[in-house]
Amino acid sequence: MTVNEPSVQIKNGESFPPVIDMHVHAIPESLLRKAAERETDGVSATRTDGGWLVTLPGAKPALVRPLMTDRERRRETAASRGVSTQIVSPWLDVQLSEGMSETEARGWAKRLNAALAETEGGPVLATVAVTGHAAADLSEAVESGGAAGLVLSTSPPGAADLADPVLEPVWESAEGLGVPVLLHPPADGPSAAIPGSAEFGNALCRLVDTTFAVARLILSGVLDRHPGLRLITVHGGGFLPYQSMRVDGAHRADALRRYAIERERPSDYLSDLYYDTVALKPAAIRLLAETAGAGRVLLGSDYPFALGDPAPVETVRAAGLSQADTAAVLGGNAARLFTTIWEG
Repeated sequence: MTVNEPSVQIKNGESFPPVIDMHVHAIPESLLRKAAERETDGVSATRTDGGWLVTLPGAKPALVRPLMTDRERRRETAASRGVSTQIVSPWLDVQLSEGMSETEARGWAKRLNAALAETEGGPVLATVAVTGHAAADLSEAVESGGAAGLVLSTSPPGAADLADPVLEPVWESAEGLGVPVLLHPPADGPSAAIPGSAEFGNALCRLVDTTFAVARLILSGVLDRHPGLRLITVHGGGFLPYQSMRVDGAHRADALRRYAIERERPSDYLSDLYYDTVALKPAAIRLLAETAGAGRVLLGSDYPFALGDPAPVETVRAAGLSQADTAAVLGGNAARLFTTIWEG
């Protein structure tokens, strides 16, 4: 897929740098209609007053609300926030499930990719099932389907975690294709097992899941083996950027010292990762820029969720970065990272 180069916006004869929101969720209503007419790859859907109730094999029903399927309203909201381009990912709750067979998972992922690309007509992130065909499926999604990259759960069905060797072909494929991988925690990740955590699931548990998943990925040597891999962490990277010295200490003198990595400290890899701005606080964005470099921070809103940032551009501008760094975070970094979208 090739879309117009977003390097400038023209307003009143003046040019402005792009503003790219790379953390946006959507589900094509056309796909849900088909699942409602006939169960597809084990997935069923029912229209209700509150939206679409979607059930994946072995999973609890998930309610896809109208904001998730209303493309025009989403784009109007983006424009009102000063966003010029959105990079759209599917909602993980209806992406894949552990209860799917390999055939169902691959089939649903391909249907989801095709429907999202057709509906958006712009940059989207693909889904692939973690099977022996994952690398080939990613190549197909990018080279034939026009996907700009991959969105992968931090607890992907078919893998124990992001450090699982079964994901090596996926990392190799993404690195070879030169496309980013957005790492996103699921609604019901490992931290859901913490007693009394249910009400904190969205507030804190997803951040915990991202923190553990990315720390394990670093310690397992994935970034040593794949130095060209472009990994994006959402919600500001969980807690890892802010508590990395504790991981360093544990790697030096505690339980984590058994992990062999090429660099001296786990925190030495933080500047290899990318982070979105859905930390929701200007000071947190400033810390990310100081920790990993402003070139590693990307604008995100987590639309359409209430816990996302309703004014992401304003939040970035309030972080107190230089004019050049602010422009980079608002869109310049994403334009460079997702180069395949705008290459003609």
